[in-house]
Amino acid sequence: MESLNICNKDKGFTLIEIIIVVGIIGMVISFGTLTDLNFFKGDIFRSEQTKIVSILEKARSRAMANMFQVNHGVCYDSTLNNYIIFRGNTCNPTASTSEIIPAELNIATVSVFTTSFPTVIFKQLTGNLTPELSPATNEIIINIQDGIKTANIKINNAGRINW
Repeated sequence: MESLNICNKDKGFTLIEIIIVVGIIGMVISFGTLTDLNFFKGDIFRSEQTKIVSILEKARSRAMANMFQVNHGVCYDSTLNNYIIFRGNTCNPTASTSEIIPAELNIATVSVFTTSFPTVIFKQLTGNLTPELSPATNEIIINIQDGIKTANIKINNAGRINW
C-alpha cells in the first residue's frame, strides 16, 4: 500500500496576510480612538455648561434665602480662570467670603453683548437681577464655545436661568 503524505510544509501565514490583518486592526483602533476623543470633548463642553448653570443657581438660591442679608452674584476672574460666587454688589476674587470654582481652560465663556463673562448679581429675597435690565435686552446671555460647539445660557430679569 501506498502511504499518503498528509504533512504540509506550507503551514502559517504569508507576509501579505499579516500586513493586511495588522492594517485592518490599526484602522479599527484609530477609528475608535477618534470617536472616543470627540465624545470626551463633548462631555467636557456639557460639563462646563452644567457647572456654570449650577454656579448661577447656587448664587440665586443664596440671594433668595437672604444668606448674610446681602445680594449674591457670579463673576469670572480671567487672570486665574475661575468663576467666583460673591456676596454683595462687587466681585472681589480675593475676599474671604468669595467662593472660587475652577473653570475649564479650553471652553470660552462670554456675554453676547460684551467680550467677557458678565457679572450677574441676584437681589436678596427675590432672586431678581440687579441692576434691572433694560426692556430692550431683558436678559443676560452667556455664550459658551469650544471651537466647534456653542451654547447659550439666558438669565431674565426675574432671575430665571434657561439653558
